[in-house]
Amino acid sequence: MRALVFSALLVPMLLCAHPDPSHTLAELEQHLRETPGDQTLLRQKADLLITTGHPKEAAPVVQQLMQEGPDQEENLLLEARLHLADGKRDEAETKAKDLVSKHPKDAFGWNLLSRIEHDSGDRDAAIEAKLRYLEFSKSPGPTDVMTCATWLRERGKPGDSEAALEVLDRGVARLGCLSGLHYAAIVIELELGHHDSSLRRIDALTARYRPSVDLEMRRTEILEKAGRFEDAAESCDTAVALLEALPSSRKRTPFYKAQFEAVSKRKAENQERAVK
Repeated sequence: MRALVFSALLVPMLLCAHPDPSHTLAELEQHLRETPGDQTLLRQKADLLITTGHPKEAAPVVQQLMQEGPDQEENLLLEARLHLADGKRDEAETKAKDLVSKHPKDAFGWNLLSRIEHDSGDRDAAIEAKLRYLEFSKSPGPTDVMTCATWLRERGKPGDSEAALEVLDRGVARLGCLSGLHYAAIVIELELGHHDSSLRRIDALTARYRPSVDLEMRRTEILEKAGRFEDAAESCDTAVALLEALPSSRKRTPFYKAQFEAVSKRKAENQERAVK
């Protein structure tokens, strides 16, 4: 029983051993006075100073961290970020490369390097670094996935469009059925003539988010590009039905009337093209 009581008292103490990362500089300073030299606190202080645009104040903190842990991933990352925040791009690039050389699976290092390379105009190196970030990151954001796919598509080398699709599909597999990733993939697939794959994406989005006028009109566009005008007209018809099912209050708006007329006109145009 005494052991259980001690454990119950110990857990809150452990949880409070370090301040929350969102703490202010003054709070961090107070904690550092209580536990001077604490590496976690020093990293939080350096991160806060760099993030808030105070590289000069962060420099001695980073220097202290590097003296005590020159090969630690977090310290190397802070050193590279410090140089970048201080406008020393070449030094930042060197330090970021040093970081990923010593710790090749450090996702944050690869992401920082991709930013540095892109800003310096080396798109090939930026893409390679961003790909490594996506490979090693435990929780990449959809923005990073989109950025990598966009860079590949804009570069336009042979195979880049297919590589961009692969990046987007891996993003969907990891992050879920996100409409933005699917829409970006559809744009590329239409350029490549992969109409059936694009239609499957619309089906997946419809199943995930339920039918909508927007999705049906996206389906219409794909079918038109595939030359399937009869099916495109049917998709417009579905969109019309969805519009007609809206509450009467929505139907009285100018936007509704304009949308209804546009969809109806497009349906008629596809019906005409289907019989030619």
